Amino acid sequence: MHNVLIVDDETRLLESIEAGLASYKESFGVLTAVNGHQAIDILQRQKIDLLVTDLRMPVMDGFELLAHVSGAYPFMPSIVMTAFATPEIEDKVNITGISKLLEKPIEFERLADAILDGLQQESKEGSVAGFSLANFLQLLSLEQKTCLLNIKNNRTDGYIYLETGEIAAAVTGETKGEEALFKLLACENIRITFKKLPQKRILKTIDKPLMALLMEGMSRIDEATSLSADPIPAVVEQEPTPASAANKSEVTSDQSHSGGEIMGKLDDTLNKLRDIEGFMAVGVFTPNGEMAAQVNIANLKLAEIGSLANDVLLKAQKATDVMNVGRGQIVHIEAPKAHVIARCYNEADDFSQSQAGKAHIHIIMLLAKDANLAMGKIKLDSLITEVAEAFR
Repeated sequence: MHNVLIVDDETRLLESIEAGLASYKESFGVLTAVNGHQAIDILQRQKIDLLVTDLRMPVMDGFELLAHVSGAYPFMPSIVMTAFATPEIEDKVNITGISKLLEKPIEFERLADAILDGLQQESKEGSVAGFSLANFLQLLSLEQKTCLLNIKNNRTDGYIYLETGEIAAAVTGETKGEEALFKLLACENIRITFKKLPQKRILKTIDKPLMALLMEGMSRIDEATSLSADPIPAVVEQEPTPASAANKSEVTSDQSHSGGEIMGKLDDTLNKLRDIEGFMAVGVFTPNGEMAAQVNIANLKLAEIGSLANDVLLKAQKATDVMNVGRGQIVHIEAPKAHVIARCYNEADDFSQSQAGKAHIHIIMLLAKDANLAMGKIKLDSLITEVAEAFR
């Protein structure tokens, strides 16, 4: 039988969770701990198949516990409980190995479903439940954490300093600032350790938003991967003619949908954006961050980049709601190597909701640093209603 470890400093909550999950005793057993130290002690003494943890706890908080688990138990799925989640963030955290982000107060049925899903993931052959540094940084940003991280693997040893959820400094070897951060983001099989903050204030060497830094780091990883990749594909399903090869645009979409003709028209519409000087890629996403179609001539990891950009758009929309100025519809991120434009199109009467029969999409477009930005925005705005036709 599977064992699930639940960690929270509220003992009454732990008792109620144990009672609420009692009906699932045939599927999994429940162990509890009141802080990270106690949880680590249990992990060392007993086999645990899935971790459920709060983030804010005394002695050792959930972030330190997750960092320990990522290094010591990289195949263990984790569920995070927090009082600061929103439906948008919950849907879009998308952290590999964190099966779910649940908002307090906890609903027992949702927790049970998340546990069962996580255990199913853990049992699948080849499933890797560890999470990347980039995604861990997103979680720290969500909680506006101030901390010092030691990032280490067999070849690299470095530090990242966060101040209220934003990266303020990084160092590895003789490299400092953004370059050090990008080196650490590219590392694999890392161990993350929280270090005590020094009494002397850490000098700020990075002054860019987290999402812009993560997207730049992913872009660099893409470049390095493409340079080292074998240019001859191992499997070719259909050999293109010279004419079709010259016009190939790396267009993909969900052609299994019954409306294949509609999706074909969508591809044609997206291809019109290729005329923009400096065009790199464009993707159409659902509000939950699932990619429906793309044109990707720069061979970027558009699904991952789009997920990050989608997060930025959702947070910006929530912020403009709080400002009482109406829901924002577009975000423009200017990064060192590219412009990222995230555009929301929602035909629903309530702009914070989706509505049957009305399109609600997010379009993420990337342009080169020296691209014709004004033309790109104009072109995107002129085509967005055509794109929306495929989603009504």
